[in-house]
Amino acid sequence: MGTAKSQHATKYRDKIYIPVLLIPALLFLVCISLLGYKSYHYANNPPPQSPQTLALIDQVALWFDPVFLQYNLALLTLTVAIVPLITFCYTRNMKGEKRRRLHRGVPPELLDDPSVKQYIEKHIKNSFHINHYLGSMLTLTLVVLMGSMTILLLKPMPLEGAINATGVDYRHGANFLMLGTYMEDYIQGDQDQYIRTLVTTLTAFQFGFLGAYIYFIGHLVRSYFTLDLTPNVFVSSSVRMITGSILALVLCYIIIDPTSVSPKEEMLLRGLPVWSFFIGFFPSRGLLFLEKISIKTIGAAQVHYFSTHLSNLPGMSYAHQMRLTREGYDNIENLANASALDLALRTGFSYPQLSHWISQAKLHEHLRDDYQSFLQGTGISSIDELEIYFDSYNGDDSADPVSLLASATGNKYEQKISVLYRLVKTAGQDQQY
Repeated sequence: MGTAKSQHATKYRDKIYIPVLLIPALLFLVCISLLGYKSYHYANNPPPQSPQTLALIDQVALWFDPVFLQYNLALLTLTVAIVPLITFCYTRNMKGEKRRRLHRGVPPELLDDPSVKQYIEKHIKNSFHINHYLGSMLTLTLVVLMGSMTILLLKPMPLEGAINATGVDYRHGANFLMLGTYMEDYIQGDQDQYIRTLVTTLTAFQFGFLGAYIYFIGHLVRSYFTLDLTPNVFVSSSVRMITGSILALVLCYIIIDPTSVSPKEEMLLRGLPVWSFFIGFFPSRGLLFLEKISIKTIGAAQVHYFSTHLSNLPGMSYAHQMRLTREGYDNIENLANASALDLALRTGFSYPQLSHWISQAKLHEHLRDDYQSFLQGTGISSIDELEIYFDSYNGDDSADPVSLLASATGNKYEQKISVLYRLVKTAGQDQQY
């Protein structure tokens, strides 16, 4: 009875989700098609002498040359459609591969447990259903649409000879996000300085978004082939695009003074698209730069945390760190208490790789600053390897494994190694070291 109700509820939700997916897609395609049609119409028929008398969509169709506008519309469609298309392909084609990789990596003793096997199958079934991605996918699609339109379709109206011109007329003003304290120039009627500031901030905002979007494309492809395309990817990418765009805009106010005409300021202004793109691609670097400037300016004390960065583990790349951070494991101390099976289900990392990282984190948690020296001296990188080493000396009274390891490290860490030996020997196999 419960199963029948569950299946009925699932079918009911599917009927609701289909319109939720199709209605925005149809509205988008109708708008793009209508703009393309209007552009084609005015390419073959001369527009009126006063475009301002036309409907809004007709005016937008006259913003660009017809061929260029249609190219921009095609590019806009591609940038927006890539999110749902890749998601649909992933949910339809990669479920079996995810199951095969898990079965190859998870130890047989775990797979033989009926509760574990049922847990894995339930997680795979839910993870590869389009309903699982709906909210995050639509949010990211909307963010991409707004940012892409800002870059591809936001044409300013020229100030000179603007009687019959079309575009966005910035002479009517802009918001405080784009002007900040330079809004004073607009209020006082300094049009040249006001427009210069607006062009600078708009450029920073657009190229910050572009850098975040290019990062997202690479991340999307990587996630697809590593079986790691989860809603976290879409949520984090949405946040990255918003953060990167606004951060580039905020830093624009700090670095560039549009009122200055010095060679240094002119060089920074010309390089604005480059460093704005960089900030969008690496928002964390921009936040760090902003933090340093703020601390230096207002004299605030920097907060220090008693934690160890994941980059201290062997083989941990920047992409690995970002992925584990999105799962809530942003330092070694947290990773030491993670579940390898849960992370293998939620990420694209294999069970053996995650088990090894967690084991490395446990050893690092005990050795702290001495971890790198211990690894170089002994070649042992994880608590599991250390346990295997100690077990190899069981029953052999002629050798002392603690003394051998201590001598390999120059007798620097004999006390720590002795403590680790007692912990390993007295703890159970399933106990957290």
